Amino acid sequence: MARTDSTDGLAYGSVSSVASSSARRSSLTRTHSTRAPGLGYGFCALRRMRYGEDEGQVRVRRWPTERFLLILNAVASAGLWFLLLRSLQSIAYIAMWCAILLVMNIAAVAAIRGSAVRLSPEQFPDLHARVADLARRLGLRRTPEVFLMQQDGALNAFATRFMRMHMVVLLSDLLEACGDNAAARDMIIGHELGHIRAGHLRARWLLMPASFVPFLGSALSRAREFTCDRYGRAAAGDRDGALTGLAILAAGPKYGPQVNIGALIRQRHDLRSAWMLIGEWLGSHPPLSKRLWALAPELEPAGAVRGQVSLAGLRIAFAAIVVVVIGTGAAAAYLPRLTTKHDYASSERRLPGTDAPAVVDRDLRRLKAFIEDERKHGRPLPWDDWDLYARWQAAHPKDKEPLDPFSGGYWYGYQWHGDSYRLWSEGPDGENRTADDIVLDGTRGAVPHRRYVSRH
Repeated sequence: MARTDSTDGLAYGSVSSVASSSARRSSLTRTHSTRAPGLGYGFCALRRMRYGEDEGQVRVRRWPTERFLLILNAVASAGLWFLLLRSLQSIAYIAMWCAILLVMNIAAVAAIRGSAVRLSPEQFPDLHARVADLARRLGLRRTPEVFLMQQDGALNAFATRFMRMHMVVLLSDLLEACGDNAAARDMIIGHELGHIRAGHLRARWLLMPASFVPFLGSALSRAREFTCDRYGRAAAGDRDGALTGLAILAAGPKYGPQVNIGALIRQRHDLRSAWMLIGEWLGSHPPLSKRLWALAPELEPAGAVRGQVSLAGLRIAFAAIVVVVIGTGAAAAYLPRLTTKHDYASSERRLPGTDAPAVVDRDLRRLKAFIEDERKHGRPLPWDDWDLYARWQAAHPKDKEPLDPFSGGYWYGYQWHGDSYRLWSEGPDGENRTADDIVLDGTRGAVPHRRYVSRH
């Protein structure tokens, strides 16, 4: 079952993240040491005092590629945010979409809090106590609000965050499917608590642009699912029970406990073709065969694993190439614009010549004629000055760009609203949006005029 934009679900998807040979050799969890007092013991004690940890807590190692993919997503998102926020118009559209997503999130949270059953000492006290115990063992300072909800037979669970409040939603059919298998149930609960403990619900909006980069955002999502399966395994305390919890997602309540785990793990080799690999990279959740293999690689012969390991470097290299291509594209789009500006750090600002007013008059008329010609051919008004000059360069590849002599070599200003637009020069004072700006309105004919700005 696919997760919503505001949640991190347990349901399976179609793809896995990178598998690492070192991950198979390392242990998934470790408990705090009870060795004899010493310097290391003192640091452990200070850490427990600082974070509220105790001897019964477990630490879970993240999936090997999660941090690396997080860095790639952060770099890609930063570049995309830079490109998206370069004009007021794009900022307005982004604000509108963020408002829509916020309203949808509010509606979803309100539906959960108003219609689902919240666990408490008075409401399913045994299950509530078990969730609180697992949260403490996994290192959460606070037990999140946990809700029980039915959703037409769906076998799923998810964690979400609203403002600073964390929530876990357990679908009743999935808990019923686990039956009396407490370890399978704890695997599900621990997986969702893992999303909170690992910080997967923080800064999702900042990383959102990377989700539109093919394969990149989904790769991070899959790596996080592997990490949370490790949290689920630690919560379950029993490998076979944890594997049964995942098998129930694959085959349902009746047949899940009867699944041959080793045979299901071997199905992951069916995904090695190019088409299956592309489909795998597009999914936000790993295939269950690979999730099972990540928890119990010993159930498959060692010789059958090597082919998968050889793909690890390829996948990491591909993700790095995607980010490099995006960064190069952003630099190629922005850095040439810097070359149109004079270097004020190395020399004083060049004074405009005596013919500057005539140059401005000519350039503004040319730009307006170009915009009107674009409109005659059915093209919309340029989005901003970047779009205007990109179209100009495409139409006049051998001509120099019209540059404002009063600004020392910057582009002319451009702004549109509805069916109207205006072009302007900074004027003799070299400052933008002041009283001496030379303005050409698209609705006032072809004669530039002065801008008069009230300065009270």
